[in-house]
Amino acid sequence: MKGFKTSYFGMFQTPSDDMPAVNRVEIPLIQRDYAQGRDDPAVQVIRRDFLEVLVGAITDGDPVDLDFVYGEIQDGTLRLLDGQQRLTTLFLIHWYVATKTGRLADAARCLRFTYATRPTTELFCRQLVKPEHAPTAEFSVPSEWIADQPWYLFAWRHDPSVQSMLVMLDSIHEYLSKEWIDLDTVWSRLTNPASPAISFYFLPIEDMPSGEEVYIKMNSRGKPLTEFESFKARFERILSDALPPDRFDKIIHKLDGAWTDVLWPYHDGDHIVDDEFLRYLEFIIEVCEWRDGVATSGRLLDRAERVFATGNPNAQRNVDFLFHSFDTWIDVDIATVFAMHFSRPTDTSSLGTDRVILFESSNIDLFQESCSRYGRMNGKARLFTLSETLLLFAVLIHRQYATEEVHARLRNLRNLTDRSDEVRVERMVDLINSTERLIRHGSIQDLRGFNPDRVLDEQAKREFLQRSPEQEPILNRLEDHPFLRGRVFAFDLDANSLELRSTAFASIAQPEHWPLLTASLLAKGDYGYPIGQRAYQYGSSKADQELRWREVFTHYGRGKNGDLPNALGKLLDLVAASSSGTPETLKKVAEEFSNQRRHQQHLDWRYYLVTYPAMREGDTGIYFGEHLDTTGNWGYSMCMLRTGSLTGAALYRDPYLLAALRTSGLAAAFRDPWFSGYETEPRWLRLAASEAGVRCIDSGFELDSPLDERLAARFKQVCDEHGAVDGAFLPVTQVDRDGHLVDTEDRVQKCAGFLKDLVAAGL
Repeated sequence: MKGFKTSYFGMFQTPSDDMPAVNRVEIPLIQRDYAQGRDDPAVQVIRRDFLEVLVGAITDGDPVDLDFVYGEIQDGTLRLLDGQQRLTTLFLIHWYVATKTGRLADAARCLRFTYATRPTTELFCRQLVKPEHAPTAEFSVPSEWIADQPWYLFAWRHDPSVQSMLVMLDSIHEYLSKEWIDLDTVWSRLTNPASPAISFYFLPIEDMPSGEEVYIKMNSRGKPLTEFESFKARFERILSDALPPDRFDKIIHKLDGAWTDVLWPYHDGDHIVDDEFLRYLEFIIEVCEWRDGVATSGRLLDRAERVFATGNPNAQRNVDFLFHSFDTWIDVDIATVFAMHFSRPTDTSSLGTDRVILFESSNIDLFQESCSRYGRMNGKARLFTLSETLLLFAVLIHRQYATEEVHARLRNLRNLTDRSDEVRVERMVDLINSTERLIRHGSIQDLRGFNPDRVLDEQAKREFLQRSPEQEPILNRLEDHPFLRGRVFAFDLDANSLELRSTAFASIAQPEHWPLLTASLLAKGDYGYPIGQRAYQYGSSKADQELRWREVFTHYGRGKNGDLPNALGKLLDLVAASSSGTPETLKKVAEEFSNQRRHQQHLDWRYYLVTYPAMREGDTGIYFGEHLDTTGNWGYSMCMLRTGSLTGAALYRDPYLLAALRTSGLAAAFRDPWFSGYETEPRWLRLAASEAGVRCIDSGFELDSPLDERLAARFKQVCDEHGAVDGAFLPVTQVDRDGHLVDTEDRVQKCAGFLKDLVAAGL
């Protein structure tokens, strides 16, 4: 195959060797529109990177080589088969520099460039380069200047190639209009015959062996070259340099043969697997980059070259992984392989078995999912997640090295990756290498990158199973519960209690039991955990708030979750030992706690939350406290949230006022008590008719009299009957317990009685 190294400008000059003369460049009808000026984010990155390389070369950087350009020459017209996007950009750069330096007429020969894809595009290219259309003054934005010219046609606003060219011209202007750039020097570097700043290898189609065969291979459907076809041609050249001839021959045959057969069942209905090939290749290349510990930025082709080129000391390992990643699926029922390892959350038959539930994956065939979604984004989120990437890599490593105990190790990995904040791109170098060490060698020590508390818990579970291997199905079933998803921090790893507690947990975790669970679990201990310095997270009674319970049971790590293990263990033991049903047992636990606290005259915040369901109505289970201290003492000022935030327009309840209102049975007489703002702002429950108000404070209730004097007199009379001080404060009897004032009389009942009498008095 004979090629000619040339430049865009040099291609139009009188040939000095055997290179055919080029008088004109035409983008043939079969090609696509010019795409490098599109506005979507991916193209913006490509445009920026490409222009930075080109501008660096034509200003003060090293020359660059743009690889091969294929084409067919007939009567001096070069019709491009490959290189359309690059040469169009070079055409625009030459036009811009020639225009800005007053050389448009002199450069006419190299500006014989047109598109045959649309008549409008062809006309635009022809009109743009006419010397009489050269700007007579400086233009700050090329697209605006061009669109303002009398020769500019309205139809060009709807031509995607023309609009793309205008965007590219603006970008070229942005780079080349800097004060330090001398455009005369730029033109000299562009047109230097001996050492041009930008060059490429031109391959005329007639000089290639079997031109028709090459044309068919590159453009088999008579359509523009796909991204994969363009990628593959260059990818093969990279591999030809990196592999010995016999292995290179194998990969060439496999690319078009066995590997295509592997992917064929996964085409998306178009009977083409180019996109699937590229996505799976991107997975392989990115994994190799992480294993090498290098950055994953840039064009996929450049990344492939860094990964597989002979200059990479890990090239052989990466090539082996490339071969294995495809070869391992040849003549294999891939879906069955993944079904042996994984299952869906809805597959109850897999609970407690070796198969690992993938909670975050809609399809457990991770190979199929990688071919469909790898590299695709939804905003900033990967459609094929990093957790799925690690799990697919783990399966490939297992198959490559025939590792032992794969199900247990995959379960370890699932537990470490599921909904983990540590699984993010900047940690993937460590995570990939830790995953390989876990799967190949079973090592659970020093798994860098993963959450340390999760790693310690996996170590504790492994030691537990070594002592009590018969507990493995029980532990697996517990891990697979949707509340826990692999994290059993809240459970003691005790062979004598684990099975009974696991069964009881499955019962109390049913959504219909959550209203009672919020009370009975709090009766056994303060199981919540702090969110910052002003709030705590508890469980929710709402059926759509499973996430809140998961956060409660899986926060922090073993030994770092406060009173939760103790409270949960006590409750589960009672449920397991009870001859009554689960709801009856949970209700009894809450009632016994309330009765005990009343008998002890120890009516603290836990008493009220356990006793009054209205105080547990908040959707989120999040509470903010005005006087919340470091010991978790709430006092009697709380905000019960229905959303995850206290600020902004979010509305929330005061649980004490809501409980008193519900207990009074007179909600219709009051304004519905929703509040907003910070927890320190006063929250008043007001009567709809008189605007008389009641506010809960730590020592009792602050009162607000009506403005109407007649109603104010009635209000004072009711206040006097209830022992209020000066008609402004209704005290609640309290006693000091360990430095905190605790109610000895039920403030909810006291307030409810006061509200009833206010309404009865006509207020």
